[in-house]
Amino acid sequence: MRPLALLLAALALVPMVFVVWVTLHTPWATIIGLVLRPRVGELLLNTLMLVLLTLPLCAALGLATAWLVERTALPGRRLWAALAVAPLAIPAFVHSYAWVSVAPAFYGLGAAVLISVLAYSPFFYLPLAASLRRLDPALDEVAGSLGLRPWQVGWRVVLPQLRLPLCGGALLVGLHLLSKYGLFALVRFDTFTTAIYDQFQSSFNGPAANMLAAVLALACLLLAGLESWLRGGARHSRVGTGSAREFRPGGCGLGPVPWRCWAWVGSHY
Repeated sequence: MRPLALLLAALALVPMVFVVWVTLHTPWATIIGLVLRPRVGELLLNTLMLVLLTLPLCAALGLATAWLVERTALPGRRLWAALAVAPLAIPAFVHSYAWVSVAPAFYGLGAAVLISVLAYSPFFYLPLAASLRRLDPALDEVAGSLGLRPWQVGWRVVLPQLRLPLCGGALLVGLHLLSKYGLFALVRFDTFTTAIYDQFQSSFNGPAANMLAAVLALACLLLAGLESWLRGGARHSRVGTGSAREFRPGGCGLGPVPWRCWAWVGSHY
């Protein structure tokens, strides 16, 4: 198995080796001129805005959906769980194509963010739902016995235990945002992938496209490093004897009655 793993790793690194090889054979003056041009700054700003807007919205939607499915007495929970992951069965390109077909004037940053949130929120929902399902309800009960209100239990006890799936989901969604082409091409939102394709197809300028690819690869590595730093070395696991009890869903415990009615849950947490 080890030789096979090494072979797969080597094949996966071929594109990166090619980018590095072309970069090393490009004069420094050309590299500086290609990387420091205004176009690269525009693409970096577009990418930053896309990631900063999409990741929090995806995380909020995935967390809210996972909480309702796993922690509340929501009728038809299995159906809602299936619907929550349904976007994964539809390619992001098809999401974009459908939206543009229905609303041809739907383009730009707002369109890219909305379609990305709808297409990629399951990457947050799946790990969050699995983590919520495995959490020990005894921690909630102890926190409640100490006088914490339900929303305080969720904020101070449950949420810190979800740091790992939140970071993992953010990494997956972030890498998808950096690497996708068709989704953003249809809504006319320029990213590094669309710029690389346009640069190579229009002028067959290998060095220019390669420098954009190098910046994109560096952005992916920085994102992976940031996720590793935010994740830290902490581990959340049960260390006591015995096994954790299964959590019995109740009300959402978030306070206002309209929210509880909207979620179709009971009145207890």
